[in-house]
Amino acid sequence: MIQSFSMSRISSRTGASAFPLAVSIWVSSYLAIDLIMWMGGRSTLVSNIVISLPMMATAPALTISLERLRRHVVRLGIGPTAAILVPAAILAAMVQGIVDYSSVRIGAALLFPEWADYVPTENRQFGFGIYVYALHFLCCLLALSLLHARQSVEIAIERQTEAVSAHRRAEAKALRLQLNPHFLFNALNSIAALVATGGNRVADAMICRLSDFLRASIVGDPESDVSLSSEIATAESYLAIEQLRYGNRLSAAFTVTPDAWDAAIPAFILQPLAENAVKHGLAAKGAAIRLTIDVRLTHDLVIIAVTNRRVSTAPVSDRVFTDGMGIGLGNVRDRVALFGADRAKLETESFQDGFCARLTIPYRRFPGAAGAAP
Repeated sequence: MIQSFSMSRISSRTGASAFPLAVSIWVSSYLAIDLIMWMGGRSTLVSNIVISLPMMATAPALTISLERLRRHVVRLGIGPTAAILVPAAILAAMVQGIVDYSSVRIGAALLFPEWADYVPTENRQFGFGIYVYALHFLCCLLALSLLHARQSVEIAIERQTEAVSAHRRAEAKALRLQLNPHFLFNALNSIAALVATGGNRVADAMICRLSDFLRASIVGDPESDVSLSSEIATAESYLAIEQLRYGNRLSAAFTVTPDAWDAAIPAFILQPLAENAVKHGLAAKGAAIRLTIDVRLTHDLVIIAVTNRRVSTAPVSDRVFTDGMGIGLGNVRDRVALFGADRAKLETESFQDGFCARLTIPYRRFPGAAGAAP
């Protein structure tokens, strides 16, 4: 079914452009002959063009008929196709020769007496004219075949581009919606515990934050960029939930330089970086961290650094810091690659008391951005 649809697209596109090409070939050929005859003093240019008009009409029609025949028999192979098209081209040449002969005789008899002296010459050249017309029809078929091949390649490229785009969209959406199930599980457990212990106000705040976060995770085009302010709002919703869970063990701060606020960044790209920092920074029992998200514009690059630093006195042996190869950071790397930013990269750095994930992406102004902090 897909192949039939592609063939119909090719046939439709070729049919739409084949007739103008055939008309341009034949009209330019006849006009060139008319000019040569006029410059040779045989007749006036007007009489030449008027007598050529019937031939200019029938030749493209015959060419299109031959092209339709070619599209039907081309599946038979080169040999059978040639065996059918060559006689068909000769037959079309004979029809065109008859039109040529009739047009000259009628024009000489009714409209342009100066053509009467050349009718006998046209009679003697009838056979040679058939030969020339047959070659002309075959050359036109070759031109239309090349046109058909070119448009087949264009449609194949379009289909490949559409397939790659669909794959990218599907993969980008899957990566963006790849929420850590433990986060949802822990958030819901925390809400249930708060309700059970009478912390309804905090539970209500956590439910609202969780609702905002989940809404931000599913709306919008997964392959499109978003404004920096929107992305920071999503990260703030996530961190607000985690702060309600961990209390004083987690503090967060955002720093954005004024010239970076109008930047466009991949949607839902900050949350996995923040989640990675929270997950591994608070892995040790009783650990507390300060998480900072710094965004700055350096030349034409947006640099986003998500850093977690230990502020508790948890034993060093209990601390857990990763090398940056976890699922969350791998997700970010894949998303950056999908968006095709040549200079985009994700770098990680481990400290004695923490970890930093640094994302670099080319700067592009988000449409409609005000260029200031919200």
